[in-house]
This record gives sequence, structure tokens and C-alpha cells, in this order.
Amino acid sequence: MNTPVTPYVLAGRIFSIIGMSFCAAAAILLFIIPEWLWGFVAVLTFFPFFGLIVLVERYSAKHGLIGPPEPGDHVDGD
Repeated sequence: MNTPVTPYVLAGRIFSIIGMSFCAAAAILLFIIPEWLWGFVAVLTFFPFFGLIVLVERYSAKHGLIGPPEPGDHVDGD
């Protein structure tokens, strides 16, 4: 990482990963039961969390919080 990650980016990542995992697990369990309607609702609730992680990662990449260092930047150990 080039700079420290802000708490908001970190919180967005954690919230979206937990939300995606919970929704996916709930959908799988509901499809096993089978509760088809609630399973599809759980699948649909997965996508807002997926959109959040996409937005957070685009923000991080745009502001230089992730990715390779810019050419000419000093890297420790060089």
C-alpha cells in the first residue's frame, strides 16, 4: 500500500464482506430447506453489498490506497 487506509475504507470493506457472506449463506440454507422465495430474496440482498465493495475498491484505487507504487516513488529497502 502506498498510504495508510482510512477507517472509512476499512469499515466499508468489512461491512460489505460480512454482508455478502451472510446473504450468501442465508440463500444457500434457504435453498436447501427449500424456501425458494426467501432464498431469492437473500440472493437479491447480496447485490447491494457487492456494489458497496466495488465502490470502496474503486475509491481506494482512484486515491492511491491500493495498487503498485507510482514510478519514482521511494520504496523502503531500495
